[in-house]
Amino acid sequence: MRSWELNRRVDGLSEKLKDDTGVSVVRLDFDSFSEAEKLAFSKVDEIGEKYRQTGSEDVLIENADLISKNLEIIIKRVTELYCYVVPKVLGCGGSHEIAEYFFKLHFYNFEADLVECWANVRKWSEKDREDFHLDLKQNGSLFFRIPRGFTEHNKVKRKKMKEGKNDV
Repeated sequence: MRSWELNRRVDGLSEKLKDDTGVSVVRLDFDSFSEAEKLAFSKVDEIGEKYRQTGSEDVLIENADLISKNLEIIIKRVTELYCYVVPKVLGCGGSHEIAEYFFKLHFYNFEADLVECWANVRKWSEKDREDFHLDLKQNGSLFFRIPRGFTEHNKVKRKKMKEGKNDV
């Protein structure tokens, strides 16, 4: 088969698989959750109904832990799915184990870094948070990659260079 024929077939398949509904929402099957998880979801639904009937935020405050647990369950499930699928797709050429290793290494480090960042941001004053958000809006996010092999040795070397020491 010629490459142009293969490209035409792939394009045809892509067109057939296209979602024409205009909705790009991922759905989780409710039946895939455990009975305990389903029970937690139904309890939060009851809390939501009670809140809609009374309008009292006290209901939400009293049950904040259960509501947070529901969100945690959903995030955990989506994370498991994401961490399963992405390395499979990236490593489809037979290097699945390598893709899985590096993906999980960076993904879980990202989560740990994000949690640490949130802990630090919570300590900031409201003014500092507003300034930070304003800076992000005005300047955008700056993304860079730390060069491979950058170690403490390089840090010491740069410090000596800044101090004007030539015995680096």
